[in-house]
Amino acid sequence: PEEIGLCKHECLVGGVPYTQMVKRALEVRGLKIRVARLPIPVAFGPAFEGETVRKAATFVEFGGQRTPAFELVRTLERDEVRDGRVIVTGPDIDALPQGGCLPLGIVVDVYGRGMHVDFEPVLERRVHHYINYAQGVWHIGQRDLTWVRISREAFNRGFRLRHLGEILCAMLKDEFARIVDRVQVALYTREDDVLRLRQEARARYAVRDARLENLSDESVDTFYACTLCQTFAPSHVCVVLPE
Repeated sequence: PEEIGLCKHECLVGGVPYTQMVKRALEVRGLKIRVARLPIPVAFGPAFEGETVRKAATFVEFGGQRTPAFELVRTLERDEVRDGRVIVTGPDIDALPQGGCLPLGIVVDVYGRGMHVDFEPVLERRVHHYINYAQGVWHIGQRDLTWVRISREAFNRGFRLRHLGEILCAMLKDEFARIVDRVQVALYTREDDVLRLRQEARARYAVRDARLENLSDESVDTFYACTLCQTFAPSHVCVVLPE
C-alpha cells in the first residue's frame, strides 16, 4: 500500500528530458538497478582491501601531510544531483610524472527519499572501504586526514581519477539502495579549490561532532540492541547507548 500510494503521488512527472525518462521512471517506482561489474580498468573487490601500495610502487599520492586532502558526503535536493555524474576539476594523474603529489578533494552529493543528514557520516566512512576495493589503490584515514596512493601498475592499466568517482557512485547506490537514489561525485585537484572546500567540510564535521557530544540517554527515545552473540550466550543482549 505504501508503494502504491507513493506511485499515485508521483504518477505524473513533467518536464523530464526524453534522455532521462527511463531513469526518472525507475526512481518514481522505487526500482534499483545493480551494477554487476564496475567500468574500471583494474580488478575490484574486498579481497584487495588489505593491499598496501608501497612508496616504490606508487605513481601518485594525495594527502598524507604532503598535500591537503579531504572527503565529504553532502545531502542535496533531487534536482541538484545528476545521478552518475563524475567531474574532475584540475589536473588528472596523467599530467604528473611518476612519484608526483596532488591535493585531493572528494565531494559526494547524494539524494534519496529515505536519506537524512544523520546518515552522511555513515556513507562517508564507506569511502575508505570502496576505494580500497580497487586493486592498486590504497586509502587510509577519513575526513580531512586522508591519504591516497595509486600504484604504477594501476596507472599503466588506465586507472584515472574519474574511476574513483565511478566506484563511489556505483557502490553507494548498491549498498545503500534503501536510502540513496542519486549520487554524483566531484574530485578537485587544484590546491585553492581543495583549501576552500575543506573549510566547508570542516564546518560540517564540527556540526556532526557537536550533535554527537550532546547525545545522552535523556535526549533520545530509541535505543538499539544487538543479539548476535546469543549464538554462544543465549541470554545475553547488548544495548547500544547514544554516547
